[in-house]
Amino acid sequence: MLTIIGILSKTTGIAVLFPPLAATCFINSTCVYLRVARPKSVIVGHFVASIGGLAGVLAGDFLAGGTDFAVSLKLGLAVLFAAVLMQIFDADHPPAAATAAIPAILPLPMSMYLFPVYMAWGATITVLFALAWNRVWFEYPASDEEHRTRHAGLFMDKAQILGLGLCAMSFALMCCKLVAPNFYYVGIWLMTIGVVVLGSHHFYELLRIDSDEGINEIRRLCEKN
Repeated sequence: MLTIIGILSKTTGIAVLFPPLAATCFINSTCVYLRVARPKSVIVGHFVASIGGLAGVLAGDFLAGGTDFAVSLKLGLAVLFAAVLMQIFDADHPPAAATAAIPAILPLPMSMYLFPVYMAWGATITVLFALAWNRVWFEYPASDEEHRTRHAGLFMDKAQILGLGLCAMSFALMCCKLVAPNFYYVGIWLMTIGVVVLGSHHFYELLRIDSDEGINEIRRLCEKN
């Protein structure tokens, strides 16, 4: 899988950080029953961890730039911010911690503005490969307490399938960077939209549950009266 990512990265001109994605490939291939291997955790996890890493670097430079403690502070803040964002967006993915940490110690092979989108692109490749590879041997994504119903043949919410579909479409469009730049730019925006759909649908689900509970409570009060 990592070979495929390397070849695609080289031929399309879309640079990614390989060490975090190597760990993702391992999890997606051998630990598919874990929550951290689900498509949402993988794609959104790398995206928001990239943002957290950049925020940690900027904060570290502001607080301790030019001192011997700058790198250590940037590392701590980068992983801290990434962890918080992964919790907020319900996308815990351990390899994404490395995605956040690397900018604190090494120069990025892409613009900082493209870093989150490019990592989501690489993460999408791992998910698409996992969907093809794992379904030969066992179910992926696996059924769990939150995902017991199939939609489009997958144990995923409809919103997650929509988000994954947008990410997959944007992956293909971004691969056109060197031959059709306009498609590439559309892919960048589409990838961002796909990640937003994947990473935010649980907020609406919580609102729906709270709304349903409120309606049921009103009904109970009316029945008592």
